[in-house]
Amino acid sequence: MFIDTHCHIDSYERHAGESFDALLARLRDPATAASGLALPEAFIHVACDPADFDRARELSEKYPNVYAAYGIHPEYVDTETPEDEARMLEMLRHPKCVACGEFGLDYHYDPESRPRQVALFERHLQLALTSGKPIVLHLREADDDALAVLRSADLRGKNVHVHCFTGTPKFAEALLALDANIYIGFTGIITFKNAQNVRDAAALVPQDRLLLETDSPYMAPIPYRGKPCHSGHIPFIADKLAEVKGKPVEEIYRLCRENTRRCYGI
Repeated sequence: MFIDTHCHIDSYERHAGESFDALLARLRDPATAASGLALPEAFIHVACDPADFDRARELSEKYPNVYAAYGIHPEYVDTETPEDEARMLEMLRHPKCVACGEFGLDYHYDPESRPRQVALFERHLQLALTSGKPIVLHLREADDDALAVLRSADLRGKNVHVHCFTGTPKFAEALLALDANIYIGFTGIITFKNAQNVRDAAALVPQDRLLLETDSPYMAPIPYRGKPCHSGHIPFIADKLAEVKGKPVEEIYRLCRENTRRCYGI
């Protein structure tokens, strides 16, 4: 059994032109299972655009095995409003909400926004800590600033999911050294030929800090790369992670399922 700890169901529907109900039906089909795909036990749907908060709530209320996380992605650094933050805080009180996030830093596209992103990251981190929820971080090409912000915060005893890890082994080690319960999520990127840095990082992450995720609909694993990713692709991620860790894939599923329970309470 496994849980996709980070996916965007509404974005999958838009990218793939397939409803969530249709995807679930397809993953229940024995013919689909024969191709290596599998139906997750549960999904953590992440809403990181304020415009999508209501849809996330609807999904979590409609499906017993869909949980939600609410945050504001750093790409909205120049458009976020106080009303957006107020709505996020309201959503964090929903009974099916299991985390605050994703939020953080993304330096891939707009270098000029970096100081503003850092200021917003600091603010969001304090809001997340106040909420008492587990924290989901998006950290892309911003290692030094991310570590500076995290080291200055009181993270003791907090569960923190660094999702879709794309960094170096050195960055993974620095994150794991923080005074917090750091979990690191691996996506289909771990199967990419040019992602040896991600595999090297996964090799050193302790087995009790690993999480499986897709970040659906993005970054589908090989052999589906270039197509819309969905939660049924987790087996291909788990297989590669098992290879990297030198463990049977059944053990990877067991470990990651227990880690999900400890991180998210589900």
